[in-house]
Amino acid sequence: MNDKRGREYALSPIGQSAKWFFALIMLLPIAIALMILWDDAAAFSEMPAWALGLLIGLGPVILLIAAMGVRNPKAELGKDGLRIRVSFINKRWALSELDGAGANMVDLDTRRELRPKWKLWGVAMPGLRSGLFKLYNGEKSHLYITDTQKVVYVPTQSGPVLLSLERPADFLAHLQGLRC
Repeated sequence: MNDKRGREYALSPIGQSAKWFFALIMLLPIAIALMILWDDAAAFSEMPAWALGLLIGLGPVILLIAAMGVRNPKAELGKDGLRIRVSFINKRWALSELDGAGANMVDLDTRRELRPKWKLWGVAMPGLRSGLFKLYNGEKSHLYITDTQKVVYVPTQSGPVLLSLERPADFLAHLQGLRC
């Protein structure tokens, strides 16, 4: 471990429901193309090649890239601050922006005001919420949640960060030891 770089903490992996949801969404463009073919083969043959390529090729490829990025989500914590890397998200907070003393474990089933309400940017599906969300209490929050019962709540100057971590106690001890 490099002190400058910080320690990496694995974010909790996505659940089976999110994996199935990703798989079904990836198959959706192909299913749409097959429905068009089944309904009217002439309309399918008149479809421009670029539209067919976009429908069958590009859509699933983009979803596959997003799914691959969710496979190894990481949170890095060190003297430089907190950095979250998940799929297309690469967000960083300086140590001075974090309130380590206010950080703790929360259960979103009991702390309903901290639950995500509106997705502003990111992903929201069964078993995974990741990105920038507006919470029920009105604050904007960057979050990565796969398990609502074990969430690390980290207050920052720009709104809280909510994370589902594999080793939440280690993360909190490290954060509070950094004296932010």
